[in-house]
Amino acid sequence: MGLDIGTSAIKLVVARNNASRLAIRHTWSASLAPGLLENGVVKNPKSLGKMIRRWAEKTGVGNLGTVFSIPNSIAALRWVSLPNVSGEERRGAAKIKVRRHLPFPVDEAYVEPTERVEGESGGPQQSLVIAVPRAVVDSRAETILHAGFTPIAAELEAQAVLQIVDRRLSSRSVLYRNASLTIIDVGGRNTHMYVVQNQSLQFIRSVKFGSDLLASALATKFDIPFEDAQRSLLQPKTMLRLDGAIVIEIDGAIAVADISAELDKLVREFLRLLRYFRSLHPERSYAGILDHLILCGGVVGLQGFGEFLGNHLGLRVETAQPFAGLLAEVDADGFQEVSRRQEAYAVAVGLALSAIEHSQDLKGGHQHGAEFHFKRSA
Repeated sequence: MGLDIGTSAIKLVVARNNASRLAIRHTWSASLAPGLLENGVVKNPKSLGKMIRRWAEKTGVGNLGTVFSIPNSIAALRWVSLPNVSGEERRGAAKIKVRRHLPFPVDEAYVEPTERVEGESGGPQQSLVIAVPRAVVDSRAETILHAGFTPIAAELEAQAVLQIVDRRLSSRSVLYRNASLTIIDVGGRNTHMYVVQNQSLQFIRSVKFGSDLLASALATKFDIPFEDAQRSLLQPKTMLRLDGAIVIEIDGAIAVADISAELDKLVREFLRLLRYFRSLHPERSYAGILDHLILCGGVVGLQGFGEFLGNHLGLRVETAQPFAGLLAEVDADGFQEVSRRQEAYAVAVGLALSAIEHSQDLKGGHQHGAEFHFKRSA
């Protein structure tokens, strides 16, 4: 199972191996009460766990190995040079290297470097080191335990999205698989921008922009409750025009509002990211492949959203389809989610795919040796 714990909602996906294909068995999403999360930490793991357990009992889902999400905005990422060693020795070296650069004490964090490259010379190697406050990981693992599931791994939202992208690129030419591309993951309150090079995460930038900002603009312009504005963004008839005006239906009547000012923030931040990356890796812009943008997140399912960004950024834009190529063994409600809002489940699907991989490794006796240890609070 993959469990995506966002700032205002949770999403989960249950997947399984079905012969030679992967199948989606269940999908579910639910809103979170205000104040339940604070800086990524679940303040009441027991309460959230019970909510998930009620869903599991209703649907007949038993204990499953679960991979859960860690917010990109909570983690600290840094490229450092590490000695050509493995395991605890490599992790210890990483802690020393990043200690001065973390916004939180290293002794209160889980620190994970990428694995060393086999076959390389015995000299130092560049490694991406990820550090996450222990309280964030432990509170989410405890939530899963209260829900009656088994936490087996924690992954950054970015890593989960890359699982989806890797599956999609694996069927393309080597040129595409090894080229650079950018990903925009639009959440409720934050948007995350990733640069991927040679199928590896190179750069993350988070900005304070999300679907809540668009919903607030609609609520103000049409004088409707915020919750109604949120729902209107997800309606099939709602459309974003190229000029930044959004067309929605209110009480059977068509209404139009200009939200270009809100969207301009996202456009400006993304152009700033592109300029920065191109200054670092100008050779990677050959053949226009750097100008390849993949969108994911709930609001990108809004009709016209991808076209708006593509037109204003001058890029080739496509929308992530996390359920593409997967069997859908779901009920009627689940099928509606799979067919209508699949962009919102990119992180949860990626986590579920990781859960399958981890479960297979555990059955085969392989251990990854990660430092993320899960424990229930006293």
